[in-house]
Amino acid sequence: MVDTSLSKKKDPDQPGISLPTLKSQRTKMGKSEDSEKKKKIKDVEISVPIVYGNAAFWLGKKASEYQSHKWTVYVRGATNEDLSVVVKRAVFQLHSSFNNPTRVVESAPFELSESGWGEFEIAITLFFHNDVCEKPLNL
Repeated sequence: MVDTSLSKKKDPDQPGISLPTLKSQRTKMGKSEDSEKKKKIKDVEISVPIVYGNAAFWLGKKASEYQSHKWTVYVRGATNEDLSVVVKRAVFQLHSSFNNPTRVVESAPFELSESGWGEFEIAITLFFHNDVCEKPLNL
């Protein structure tokens, strides 16, 4: 779960940025085909480090009662590499007060930006390509 902490600060012009979380998913690969040699690879273990987190910024004079902050929640490669080779889609579960609280991002960058006024947790589920891992990862 990601906390989109939009708590009040002494200086409202300072961005509210949470520290990113590093997570590594180890999984055994199933059967895969090499496009040139057509050999199948079984039981290969790969490790892909990922970073997930959020950033929130006060809108200043543009802020309204219910739209006071702009925020982004993200899932990225640890060194900003493209995760779309292993991640098929990311599902972000927002607070129920949002229109369409279940948001699906099916291509990189796996991130979501919105505006709002409060603090809430976001559940993130990553779905991998079938040749990488069949089980989803809940963050």
